[in-house]
This record gives sequence, C-alpha cells and structure tokens, in this order.
Amino acid sequence: MKKLLTLTAALGILAIGFYFYFINVGRIRPNENETFVISSEIPPAFNGVRIVHISDLLIRNEASLALLENVVAAINELDPDLVAFTGNLFLPEGLMFEEQVIELLSGIEANLSQLAVFGYHDVISASHQERTNDVLAAAGFLVLNNESIEIFNQAPQGIQVMGVAPTLTRDSLFAFLDGHVREDRFNLLLMSVPTFSAVSVEQPVHLQLSGHCLGERDTADLRQPCAQFYNGIYQFADALTVNVSAGAARFTTTFGMTQRPSIDSFLLIRE
Repeated sequence: MKKLLTLTAALGILAIGFYFYFINVGRIRPNENETFVISSEIPPAFNGVRIVHISDLLIRNEASLALLENVVAAINELDPDLVAFTGNLFLPEGLMFEEQVIELLSGIEANLSQLAVFGYHDVISASHQERTNDVLAAAGFLVLNNESIEIFNQAPQGIQVMGVAPTLTRDSLFAFLDGHVREDRFNLLLMSVPTFSAVSVEQPVHLQLSGHCLGERDTADLRQPCAQFYNGIYQFADALTVNVSAGAARFTTTFGMTQRPSIDSFLLIRE
C-alpha cells in the first residue's frame, strides 16, 4: 500500500511538472523546423535564400507578448531573407497590446521582405481587420489581401509571391491564380488555411505556406474544412510543397499546452 501511495505521488509530481513545463517553457520556446525546397524554377539569385514562416500568434495577454519576443529572437537567429506571416495576429482581447506588438515585430530582421496575409481571426470585424493591418504595416509587413508582388534579390528575375484572403472561395481562388501566377517564375502562395491546396496543384505554384489547421472547427465555413491537410509538409507530384504551420500559439485548444509553438524555415535550393 505504501509503495502504491509513493508511486501515485511520484506520478502526480511528474504530471504537475509536465503541466508547468508546457505552460511556462513549451509555449515560450518555439520549435524550429527546417525544410529544403529544391526546384529548377528557383532563380539563381534565390539559391540559398531562406524563408521563415510564422502563423497564428493569437496575441491575447502578457504571456503572448513573452512568446512573441522569443519567436522574434528565434527568427533572427535563422538570418531570414523573407519572413511570411499567414494570419491570426490578435484575439479580440489582445488588441490592447497593439503598441507592444508593433515594437516586437519591428525587431524582425529580414534581408529582403516581410509579407503577411489575414487569417479568420483578423477579419472578424472591419475595425479588427483595420487595426491588425495597421499594426502589421507599422511593423514593416506588407499585407497581401488578394494581391501579388514580385520579390527581387539584386537580379532582374525574382520570385512571385501571392497572398489571398481567408474568405476567398474555391472558384475565386481559381480566378485569382489565373491572373497572378507567373509561368516563368518561382511562385509562392500565402494562405491562412490550407483548405484549397488541391487547387494550387493545378497551377504552377511551387510553395504554399498556410496557417494552423484545426479541421472543421478552424474554418468560418464548414463546407471548406482544412482537415484534409492538417499540420506539416505535404508534397504534390514533385512540384508543389505545402506547409501547414503548427502555429506559434495554441491557447484556444484543449491540448494546446502540450504542444510547443512552432516556426518553419525553408531553404531554397536551385536544382
């Protein structure tokens, strides 16, 4: 009986220890994942360029700010050329920290560009979207809201980067890609959710970066669940690489405390 009580106490101590680790350490120290993207479509000037992908910061309190500070430090340690943020910056209660978030995000040191798209949490209202856009812009991010831009690296041939709104329908995405994909460029697509990844396969999109997916619970339109492409890397026909971010903050999920925040790094290698 005494041994049983000792074992029970030990298991209880371990459980409490794991709880405090994931609350106070796991959420604060981001996990870094690296992927090589190898393609003959990568321009010579972009051989060796590093893209860092972050998503779903979901700022809501001071603990979120501590996480963001560590995320920015981890990004800069990777010496990124391009930083891509795929949406969901604030929860409604986190908008009171706008100035602090601007200061922290302004510390990102990207050699070429910092780009972003909106997530569903960013467009819950017109005022929330406007304030989120203002924060990202003040921090040096260009928000691509159904827009595209060519990024250059001291050479005439760049890469095409496209960003789409979370409310875009399947048919609208087809039309958007028809008008923005460049046949003669390496094409990078930024989306807040990976719902329509299969659409990208039908276009010469080479790399798609998407935000965290919780399946049907994480999309505003249940007819468009992203559960088909959950979290991680998906490869399509040796042409399209899709990354679904695990997210930098998971405060709203049941098991969020047991999963570390994540940032993803992509090294472009010309084949």
